[in-house]
Amino acid sequence: MQQIPMNLLKQFIQTLPQSELSFAYGSAVQPQFNYDYTKNKPMIDLIIAVDNVEEWHMQNIQINSTHYSGLSYYLGSRFIQRMNVEIFPIHFSPFVQYQDLKLKYGVVSTKELIKDLENWKWLSIAGRMQKPIVTIQEFEDLRFQRAFIANLQSALAVAILMDFKSSMSLQELLYSVISLSYYGDIRFTLGGENQNKVFNILKGNYKNITDLYLSNLGDLNNVIKIQKDGEVLIDNSIKSLEFLCSKIPGQLLSIVLGEKDNMGTLKMMSQDRIKDLIKESVKRKNQFSSKRMLFYNLAMISPFLSVKYGISKLSKRFK
Repeated sequence: MQQIPMNLLKQFIQTLPQSELSFAYGSAVQPQFNYDYTKNKPMIDLIIAVDNVEEWHMQNIQINSTHYSGLSYYLGSRFIQRMNVEIFPIHFSPFVQYQDLKLKYGVVSTKELIKDLENWKWLSIAGRMQKPIVTIQEFEDLRFQRAFIANLQSALAVAILMDFKSSMSLQELLYSVISLSYYGDIRFTLGGENQNKVFNILKGNYKNITDLYLSNLGDLNNVIKIQKDGEVLIDNSIKSLEFLCSKIPGQLLSIVLGEKDNMGTLKMMSQDRIKDLIKESVKRKNQFSSKRMLFYNLAMISPFLSVKYGISKLSKRFK
């Protein structure tokens, strides 16, 4: 894998209107197993968080009009902001060329980003940030920093609850964690992603993923103990079950419980019932978000770029 072009990425961010946070994610900046970086130079994926989406896009359309196509170009920043509210919160601009870099960047409001980390409203930003990222521009906001850690702890808790047993390997646990944001994703159903993607992410980047989670365990240290041989011992007492349930993000919990918006209801369920409900809820959340994202991109990006991007995603199935 080639060195991450941090200087060029920082320079690119400087060509855009002011933002609060920017980071790179995905195979271009985090190594994946079974990916031939000498033959395939992946597009670099970025997320950019801004305080005022409409104002940001209004300025960017003036500065970088070539980054927009389809309805986003013709109807402008107010329409983009409306679609972010009504359909999907991230506006992606794919195939942006900056010097020798090929980029895709998504713009999201800081408010929606933090809400997704805290509550898994979409599990889109939260899912991306459940894997290691490369921060280009730091966000010195205490609520964001707390939400970033809470998202990691929620991912661990939900992964444990999906297979609540007395022990498992660390690799098994982290595989479940990385799987969360892909379980039920329509892109896998349509063949737009490599079916071995979770395995490739974990094997190619195991140390960074391990460091990310073990350094942010917090109170989860009271529930799980990591042994030197990599075994994870899990306290599966009722008290621990209740603690793990308290870590389920609000939007996911509302799907699990339906109209019974009462944590006490969850605590009275059997472990098997909780496991089944959480699996189904994660699946439904990802199905909902991935369908919305697909519809948004088809509506907002030109047909040519939509087809081009679709082909690039389909090609990953065979890598």
